Amino acid sequence: MLSQFIPFILLLFISSCALFKTQNLETENTEQVLSFLKGEGEGKGRLGVGQHQYLFSFDAILKENTDWILAVSIPLHGEEMLILSDLKSQTELIESDQSFELRIEKGMNDLLKSEKRSPQLVKTFMRELRNLMRFVFHQKLSQKISCVEQNCSMGDSIYQVDLNQKQISVKKMIDLDYQIELVGTNLTDSIFKRTNIFLHSKTSDSRTAQILSLELFWN
Repeated sequence: MLSQFIPFILLLFISSCALFKTQNLETENTEQVLSFLKGEGEGKGRLGVGQHQYLFSFDAILKENTDWILAVSIPLHGEEMLILSDLKSQTELIESDQSFELRIEKGMNDLLKSEKRSPQLVKTFMRELRNLMRFVFHQKLSQKISCVEQNCSMGDSIYQVDLNQKQISVKKMIDLDYQIELVGTNLTDSIFKRTNIFLHSKTSDSRTAQILSLELFWN
């Protein structure tokens, strides 16, 4: 069954080694580059929570321009879902009990418990993941963003947006010690073909203190 992921494993290797011929993003308009981030489509992905790694195929849609649905298929586990509801509303809604979300929360809870850290970080992360996807979909949600130098705001959320030659990084502190970060890479035809979402220590540029990684490779 895992044979279906051999092309994906090769893609991981190629993506980490290849030099992509893209424009220098440092010279581009920040709000324009933000529009290159992708949130809908199909592809392969990888979830890392603590010591656990899961490969999956996925299909992501923004249903009726309001609910973001990420449906994943994990070998030996079947189909699971993550739903972030009513992204047009800034207000956090009732907690979801979707299977992929529960997998993320359980993995984080187990890790934080083993390291004797507060489990409150789990709920904070899920709330900030929803805010981050609202930021990604701001155009479709008819939400305005405002960027001044490296700081971009939407509603009550303020993100640090960094551009280098080949990627965009969108970061936000979510408590005193941790930050959520979205990284778009592999820019092709005005679309970032790879989206990585991390939860890691603010003091760890190398992400050695990483709690979670969610990597999406778009077809």
